[in-house]
Amino acid sequence: MLAKALKLDNSPSATGFKDVPKTHKYSGYIYAATKAGIIKGYPDGTFKPDQKVTRGHMATFIARAYPLPAGNQTFKDVPKGHTAYEAVKQLAKAGITTGYTDGTFKPQTNLSKAHLATFMARAIRYQETGTTALKEMKVHFIDVGQGDSIFIQTPNGKTMLVDGGAKSAGEDVVRYLTSLKVNKIDYVVGTHPDADHIGGLVDVIEAFQVDNFIDSGKVHTTDTYVNILNAVKKEGANYHQATIGELLSVDSSLKIQVLHVDANADDNNDASIVLKVSYRDMDTLLTGDADTNIESQMLQKYNVESEIIKAGHHGSNTSSSLAFLRAVKPEAVILSYGKGNSYGHPHSEVKNNIMTVRAKAYSTATSGNIVVTSDGYTFTINANPFEANATSPTQPSKNQSGVVSGAPIKFSNCTEMRKYYPNGVSSSHPSYDEKHDRDNDGWACEK
Repeated sequence: MLAKALKLDNSPSATGFKDVPKTHKYSGYIYAATKAGIIKGYPDGTFKPDQKVTRGHMATFIARAYPLPAGNQTFKDVPKGHTAYEAVKQLAKAGITTGYTDGTFKPQTNLSKAHLATFMARAIRYQETGTTALKEMKVHFIDVGQGDSIFIQTPNGKTMLVDGGAKSAGEDVVRYLTSLKVNKIDYVVGTHPDADHIGGLVDVIEAFQVDNFIDSGKVHTTDTYVNILNAVKKEGANYHQATIGELLSVDSSLKIQVLHVDANADDNNDASIVLKVSYRDMDTLLTGDADTNIESQMLQKYNVESEIIKAGHHGSNTSSSLAFLRAVKPEAVILSYGKGNSYGHPHSEVKNNIMTVRAKAYSTATSGNIVVTSDGYTFTINANPFEANATSPTQPSKNQSGVVSGAPIKFSNCTEMRKYYPNGVSSSHPSYDEKHDRDNDGWACEK
């Protein structure tokens, strides 16, 4: 990587190392890097081309490759006399590394490809600009209890709010945004018309200047939905109905694409706007309440791979299928739900899936507001992951399994059914319909 960054020649060359013949595919780079003084062989005349590289090695190689300033920051596990002592200080001075929060550098730790790419990118930027500083994007997962609200601060100072929790959470969202010194929101997105996603947006629209409102287009007859439309009209915000595949022009440094939306969906959750927010090499996937069927559709159309994903439907087993998470390959999964909620979120199937793909799980119920900060190459999260201990598969609470007096026998969609049966119904219930049981688990319209 260093040889390529410095545009060294990879023409096959005799290297002088007995374990790197001229026929080795990297003989040219190894010869050129050695000649440039970036790397050296061993006293026994070998290069050991397959040996793993440590963080200490990396610091030494980069310090030799680039003219970095002398530094004075030291780390307690890199004492004076250590082979990487001066190099590590140089990297710290240039802002290429900060070390660990415990004051260590861990010079003996093997280097991952991700870390190497990050250090290389910072070194190249330092050479080009004299600084490694990059504009940052922040994604705030606001604790609204049983609901969703995500606030994005873009690298160029634009803002986007995706959902606002339930009506009861509106003031909390306003208070949180006020604490961030927000006075205008460029884009507000209502992913779908469920109250736990758009209820709090009325307070937000009344409290701040809102330039654009993005809607799924799914018509709903509730007062909550009508109040949102009235608030948008009163505010004078531009109303826009999202379409699949479109790019939202929020910030030129970002790519924000709509991976799903369906104004004609029978079920509100199926209407969900799904956004993929890309900043350089960093991707964040915001899935609303999209279920496993929608996840399958997106897999067929788009590259969903993302470092961060907001788990669909508050950690319900109707979303976050193993196949989907395997395609996303997340490093971190954010779950937004209320502590002690009646739906049993997050369901154990979802926790199992998160564990299977070896992602870290973060929860608003355990950590409160969660902030992800990224320079487009790396990210930090201001919360501790929680243990997603798996248990037996979760079924909805069966306290709604009896027939509710006055309820219809058949329902056209799950939204209508949940007015009478919030936790859905089992296959033995007279209102059960296979078309409402997409995961074929014997329960229809479970939350």
